[in-house]
Amino acid sequence: MKRILLLGANGQLGSDIRSVLSDDPVELVPLYRRDLDVERTDRIGPFLRELGPFDALINCTSYHKTDECEDYAEKAFAVNALAPREMARLCGETGAVMIHFTTDYVFDGRSRTPYRETDRTSPLNVYGVSKAAGEHFIAAHHDRYFIFRVSSLFGTAGASGKGGNFVETMLRLAGGGAPIRVVDDQIMSPTHTLDIAETIRTFVADGVSDYGIYHCSGEGECSWHDFAAEVFRQRGVTADLQPVPSSGYKTKASRPAYSVLDNSKLCAFRTMPHWTEALRRYFARKDGLTTTGGG
Repeated sequence: MKRILLLGANGQLGSDIRSVLSDDPVELVPLYRRDLDVERTDRIGPFLRELGPFDALINCTSYHKTDECEDYAEKAFAVNALAPREMARLCGETGAVMIHFTTDYVFDGRSRTPYRETDRTSPLNVYGVSKAAGEHFIAAHHDRYFIFRVSSLFGTAGASGKGGNFVETMLRLAGGGAPIRVVDDQIMSPTHTLDIAETIRTFVADGVSDYGIYHCSGEGECSWHDFAAEVFRQRGVTADLQPVPSSGYKTKASRPAYSVLDNSKLCAFRTMPHWTEALRRYFARKDGLTTTGGG
């Protein structure tokens, strides 16, 4: 039986991975910040060694508050770059597989066709730079790794530190009745964290050994305004939704105008659903959890 460590087990993505893998014949060891604060990078190696042998390490920890990263670059690099480096070093020493997640924000958005894994990274903000650095550190210290670049996540657990996710934020704002202004010139691919979790299960269960970087996002593309409109359409909600250019919605961190990911490489192992289908599944799952008294 494979023994798998899951760091960040209570986050939006980690929660779904924990749920999916708990049904599989593996020994899953969920780990939380109270167990290990990865910002203390000197503790990572000793802590993981104390846990004994393991076959794979799944790292869902991340400092992902994009605008806040601009002010706290040292923390961003500690969590997003130096911590994965230490994990990769230990996995390299022990022969364990490392699974790690990065972001579409490693690209600058100048393309108008979906980005492939081989395209040059050129991030626009501290968050993206720190995540790109983490990718390079992992590749430098280990051979048996999977890096999944993901995009615009939404999951039933909500994003840690962000007060839920974009879907729930839009529904909450619609309930207030005020106009909702959403940017319409940043194009991406919304991704249900459950779909990523099921991809991880496929890689673990099938023992995939084609190591490297994979893009793993919802199929199709849309603006954040389009995403909000689809949320309201699927829920039958009437809202005063107004498009606004990103130039009229100033943020501390610059964001790519186009960050759609090409999933072709991943398709050899699993096909990701279209983001609108993923959203329908999200609502069905959320409604089911609510009905049964779940989270």
